[in-house]
Amino acid sequence: MRVELWNPEMYDETFEAATMEMLVEAAEFVAKEARRKCPVGTKSRPIYKSGRYAGELWTARDAGALQKSIRVRTKLSKSGKPLKRRSNVRVYAGNYLVYYASIVEFYRNQAFLRPALWNSIPQIKNIVGSESKGSLLDYWK
Repeated sequence: MRVELWNPEMYDETFEAATMEMLVEAAEFVAKEARRKCPVGTKSRPIYKSGRYAGELWTARDAGALQKSIRVRTKLSKSGKPLKRRSNVRVYAGNYLVYYASIVEFYRNQAFLRPALWNSIPQIKNIVGSESKGSLLDYWK
């Protein structure tokens, strides 16, 4: 049997778009779970008025700012298309004003991103349509 005029690249964009939609949906689920698990402060404070860092924006604290900073981003290439790598959809926490996200995650024993991912593995598999027996955790070991 011979197949002529077969062009599998013709469907690459269609498959890529469908895959990206599933990945974004899975990442949104993880972000929602992370927001639920995120520790929320009860006190807000204004910008420092005196001292070494007086007037710096990042010295202010808003209750719930860490929770509000959790977001999903799709990394795109310079041409505007998704990158051809595994790491093209990401869940971020923190920003310039909420620089302490990694401190809370790794050093304060109040992890929220990693448990959100670990607890979301069955839902991620369901969204992506994975039927593999292995765990996502096995991938990182």
